[in-house]
This record gives sequence, structure tokens and C-alpha cells, in this order.
Amino acid sequence: MESRRMNKFKIIGILPVFNEADILSQTIAYTTKQGIPLVIVDNGSTDGSLAIERRFLRKGVLEVREVHPNPYYDIKEVLGEAYETALSYSPDWLFHLNADEFIESPYPGLNLAKAIQNEAEFGYNMIQVNIFDFQLTERDYQSKIRDVRKRLRYYSWISDFHYRAWKNYPGTDLLVHAGHKPVFPPGVEEKISPLKFALRHYKFRSVEHGLSKVFKDRLPRYDPKNRALGWHVQYNAFKPDPRYFVVDSLKLSRYDEDGRWNLERVFDPYYGGWAIPNVQDHLPTRELVKGLNQKIEAISCELDALKAFYLRTDPISALLSSYYERGDLQEAFPEVRNGEYSRLIKWASCAPDDDCSSKRLAPYRTWYKRKLKEKKRKILNLFDRA
Repeated sequence: MESRRMNKFKIIGILPVFNEADILSQTIAYTTKQGIPLVIVDNGSTDGSLAIERRFLRKGVLEVREVHPNPYYDIKEVLGEAYETALSYSPDWLFHLNADEFIESPYPGLNLAKAIQNEAEFGYNMIQVNIFDFQLTERDYQSKIRDVRKRLRYYSWISDFHYRAWKNYPGTDLLVHAGHKPVFPPGVEEKISPLKFALRHYKFRSVEHGLSKVFKDRLPRYDPKNRALGWHVQYNAFKPDPRYFVVDSLKLSRYDEDGRWNLERVFDPYYGGWAIPNVQDHLPTRELVKGLNQKIEAISCELDALKAFYLRTDPISALLSSYYERGDLQEAFPEVRNGEYSRLIKWASCAPDDDCSSKRLAPYRTWYKRKLKEKKRKILNLFDRA
């Protein structure tokens, strides 16, 4: 009985596309292998996306339609065409994704279609997703790995106001929230699954792609009427500078394909420029420790040299060096430990030539005699500066 129910359960996915040729085949292949056939609406792609879409016809793609901008991209027109086309297949549930997204089953051993059916059999009629936005970083923006999910590993949770799978009720409005959340007809109660599915979003796949996407394929094509409603604001802060497209990996979370996601918004995608990180910030711990030890050794050498310099050239340092080497001086002038140097300096100014410290102090004899005439405070301030 369960097997028969599984065979009868029909989900249709809708996929709007414009100029996503570098990732499109990965998205289509992944989603159709997850058991979800697709209806694609192409909005006038010029990069070969349309040819890729057509190659998947009868291989998981049910239909490819074209809606050309007139002259702007109209999200309601594109989504409306995709939605109406999907409804013509009489699905039990509908599923919405974009060409740079991968939505994953939260159940080990169940593909995406079966995971959605599982929630339907629990009595839910809508599925919410967590958006994890994967960014280019200094670690991977030049990588040649083709599979984008293996190449880009650093992300931030962005939002969960996205409901990408829902039960088909006649009269459901997908457009009122621009595809973020369907609105059921009056009398139909929302029963949202508490289990949020993970959506992996890869909006930029290289610096060159990001520059082209934002300043050629998106901003000039957005309908001013929709922008006036507050839509399509995600690229407003961008400038045509590569630094806007590569994010410091230290600002992000790393994903290791283990199903363990960080649900903290560690990075805001609506950002301006940022400074390229210091390479040292990203060195392995062993290299950081090695570099730190080298710096400590260099500083120690500098301090030793500085100490030797002062012992050779500074009268106070020379005098105190003699003082702390000789127990008789420490016994004769105990006040030195409390910062009183006048009597010690007086002794140094007239130390006998046969004194064991005479050779060290002789070059400064004149200096000591001159300083005896100065006020005690000046002597102490001089020592502080030394």
C-alpha cells in the first residue's frame, strides 16, 4: 500500500532561468535525480543556458518555455508562466527553486521527493527552508574544481522566509510574495512542517561571473516598478570591484558535508566592499606558531643589543650594573632600591682609580660630577628617560 502511494505521489518543480550556464547542468541533474521533474522557463538567456535546458528534455525536464523580457525582467510574468505550466501536469505538490540552488533532503536514505512526501503524510502542506549562502573566498575563488558544491565550502545562514514546497490547492497565489511563500486560498489552513530543509545557494561562482551577473544580467534588467516595491535590493551596495565578490573566509562558517549547519547569520550578503585579508590570517596553526617564535627571537635579539648599547653608553646603566654586581655597594647604599641615587652618584664621581669598577665608570666621571650639582628630581627624571 505504501509503495502504491509513493508511485502516485506527484511533485512538479518550477525553475526560472536567465544566464546560469556554468551551474545549470549541475542544478538540473541534481534535482531530477532527487525524483523531482522540472518545468523550466527561460527569460531570454544569451549564454547557452537554453541549449543546456533542452538537452535535459525527457531526461527529467518535462518542458522548456521561453518568456522574453519586455524590456525588463518581470518576476511575476516568469514565475506565473512556470507556475501555470506546472499546474497543467496536475501535481499533488509543487516545488520551486532557482538555477543556482540545491535543496537537500533532511532524511538520510530518502531523496528529496520522498522526503517531501514524508512531510505530506505527516499532514503538513508546506515546507520551509533555511538559506545557506555560499561565498567566494580567498581560499577558493581561483579554484578549478568544476563541482560548485565541492569548490565553495564557506557560507553563512541568511534567512528562512522561504517556503519552497507546498501542497497544490486550486487558487493558491505564488506571486504575492514574489515566490518566497505561496498564499493558500481562503479556508485552507497552513500546516508548515517544523523540519526545515537546507537550501544551498551559490550566487557567484567566480569574480568574473559575479561582475557579469550583477552589472550586466541583473541590475539593468530589473523592472523599476518592482524595485519601487522593495524587490531586487540584494545588489544595491555592489560596485564593479573584485573586492565585492570575494569574502574573507574568517567571516564565514565552513561546511564539511556532514549535515551540521551553523544557523547564525555570520555575514550579511547586502554588503559593501571589504579589505582583502592578510594572508597570515589564514596560515595553518603550525605556521603561525613558527612565525610567532621567529618574531619573539628577533625581538629578544634587539633587546639584547639595546641593553648592550645602554651599558656601553649610558652613565646610569653603567653605574647600576656595577651596583648590582657588588654586594659592598648594595650594603653601603641601600636607598638605591627605593629610587635614591644621589649618594651612589657621589661615590662614582670620586671612586678611587684602583676600585674594581673604575674602568667601567671612568668614562662617565665628569658626567657624575656635573649631575651632583643638579636637583635630585632632575636626576630621577633623567633615569626614568634612560
